[in-house]
Amino acid sequence: MAPGYVMTEKINNQGLRPTDTAGTRRSEASKAARHDSAKEAVHGTSGASSGDTVNVSQSGLLMSRLEEIVHTTPAVDTQRVAALKNAVSSGSYEIDDQKTADKLLRYERTLHD
Repeated sequence: MAPGYVMTEKINNQGLRPTDTAGTRRSEASKAARHDSAKEAVHGTSGASSGDTVNVSQSGLLMSRLEEIVHTTPAVDTQRVAALKNAVSSGSYEIDDQKTADKLLRYERTLHD
């Protein structure tokens, strides 16, 4: 990219398409909804009728199930905590310092990528 290229785009508004912004899409969707509501009012119809159906996709069902699991799963694994407490108190809990250092370095690298 040539020096000053980005500055030129910002000054001339080239490459920036406001019609692609999320706010514009939302306002267009709300305009369409208002238009549909106005048509219903004129024609005396409403959006809900006895024949309306809702189809939920497989991924929607899976997301719903996942949400249930997340809400019912305890935040703390009490069995794991008890096992760790016992290992620490008995002196059998060992820390692999090389493994810990490797994981810290791997994590640090992901922060800078």
